[in-house]
Amino acid sequence: MELILIRHGTTQGNLEKRFVGTLDLPLIPQGEELARQVGPTLPRVEHIYRSPLTRCRQTAELLWPGTEMTVVDQLRESDFGPFEGKNHEELKDDPLYQAWISQDHLNFAAMPVGESAEQVVERMTEALRQLTADAAAHGYERVGVVSHGGAIMGLMSQFGRPRRAYYGWMCPNCGGFRLAFDPATLELTVLEEFPG
Repeated sequence: MELILIRHGTTQGNLEKRFVGTLDLPLIPQGEELARQVGPTLPRVEHIYRSPLTRCRQTAELLWPGTEMTVVDQLRESDFGPFEGKNHEELKDDPLYQAWISQDHLNFAAMPVGESAEQVVERMTEALRQLTADAAAHGYERVGVVSHGGAIMGLMSQFGRPRRAYYGWMCPNCGGFRLAFDPATLELTVLEEFPG
């Protein structure tokens, strides 16, 4: 089975470099246009599995118009706790934020608030199991998966092959991967990358 794993299109929060996880922001016109441009370059899919958030629904509809979708709650973005919706300028005086960014090497996976990287990986592993079991039950050979940047990095740092560091899996808006799924190991082997 193949998965076309794509990050949602551009939101205002992305442009403003905000921590946008649980906030349900829509695509901005620029994000809609990006999805319209990227859609024709992607392989066709038989079904779409997506995050429940509006930006993923809109992206999925624009990438693969008319394709049936299933919402998978576990595909949602990381919860950034009290950093949610804020950017560097708004957090620069927060002691917890300062302690985090003052590390020698900024580690997004070790953010001191909200959902831990381990929790995201656990949730995304469950999402992968659910959607691939459903796809197999329906006989789908290629499905689309529309999720979020942090969620994708968490999933791929665990199961992506060849192995990469966490940040090696960062993808731009409407970027992502064509992946071969191994049901025995849950490994996701990169067949092609999409620049967004």
